[in-house]
Amino acid sequence: LLIAFLGGLILNLMPCVLPVLSIKLLSVINHGGSDSKTVRLSFLASAAGIIVSFLIIAGALAVLKSTGAAIGWGIQFQQPWFLIIMAVIITVFACNLMGWFEFRLSSRMSDAALKGSAGNGLGGHFATGMLATLLATPCSAPFLGTAVGFALSRGTLEIMVIFSVLGLGLSAPYLLVALAPRLASSLPKPGAWMITLRRILGIALGGTAIWLLSVLTVQIGWFATSLSAAFILAIAIVLYIGHRYTDLPRKASASTVLILSFLALMSPFLTPYVAGTEAIASNKPIDQLWKPFDPAIIDQHVRDGRVVFVDVTADWCITCQVNKTFVLASDTIYDKLSAPGVVAMQADWTLPDDGISQYLASFQRYGIPFNAIYGPGAPQGLPLPELLSQDAVMKALEQAQG
Repeated sequence: LLIAFLGGLILNLMPCVLPVLSIKLLSVINHGGSDSKTVRLSFLASAAGIIVSFLIIAGALAVLKSTGAAIGWGIQFQQPWFLIIMAVIITVFACNLMGWFEFRLSSRMSDAALKGSAGNGLGGHFATGMLATLLATPCSAPFLGTAVGFALSRGTLEIMVIFSVLGLGLSAPYLLVALAPRLASSLPKPGAWMITLRRILGIALGGTAIWLLSVLTVQIGWFATSLSAAFILAIAIVLYIGHRYTDLPRKASASTVLILSFLALMSPFLTPYVAGTEAIASNKPIDQLWKPFDPAIIDQHVRDGRVVFVDVTADWCITCQVNKTFVLASDTIYDKLSAPGVVAMQADWTLPDDGISQYLASFQRYGIPFNAIYGPGAPQGLPLPELLSQDAVMKALEQAQG
């Protein structure tokens, strides 16, 4: 439980959470000058959204496990429909930050929640917490991989409890502000400067939507992705037109947005496509280095005295890209991996792959990034930490060489 809490807390600092930095930042600065009660309730609502999201994920994983399906942390990013839904939601949030429309609660909900605009009601903060969780799950973090591995290798009760504590860890900063509301209310009051900041953060969220669509390209191809992107862009245009021409019926705009969202979700089914046929060529030396992942021949390489470096990655794993850019592609590590007697294998988990799922499970891991090094000195494999460092990789390589 302690490891799970630490894993959720550290997840706040991982690169995977950068896309939701805009939402987190606004959730703090929007409360400048607010009274303590308003701040406390709004941050409690965000924390509740995070914890509820973790419970939903845990329940879904428990059901999948009971059916014998392959499960893992962040596997929803392997599904095109999830990426499209998230791209639509992110686009809507970005349009909201640009000031093109406001979230409005029903009269019944408004009576029970704080009234406000631009997502300042309790419902808006709850939804923000849920969105933050969904976008924070594509990568693992120190301690988190251990906690998730423990939970998913056991029963439903352990899964639900561990994921609840993970949610508490991720929501800890929100709960801290709820306990000490002055941390937020002492900030400068929202004013004209907020409009410029909101637009900048809205552009940042738009970049997140583009990133999601780039991952979608690998799964459903350029044509279907372009079709989805066109419908999502049309959503932004409809919201902008509704903002410029206030005499247009709100219900008409909302209905159009719903129809366009449905069409974007149906795009993968409008054109036949074989997943994995559109590999993107790369001229980077590190990308030319990798051999196809084949766990069956690792033992033979080790018996022949070679060292095998395994990298399990995915296009949707931001931490994986950080590891590759700043550690694996560095001159020191690249020279080691390309040296004679060293075999570098890469397993791409962008799409569902039972073989990769089983390989991860053999190390009690259910999320990525994951790296392991084999050799005469480590025939069973040495798992590396989620966040790589040059020192950690060099020491593991030396130990594996024996």
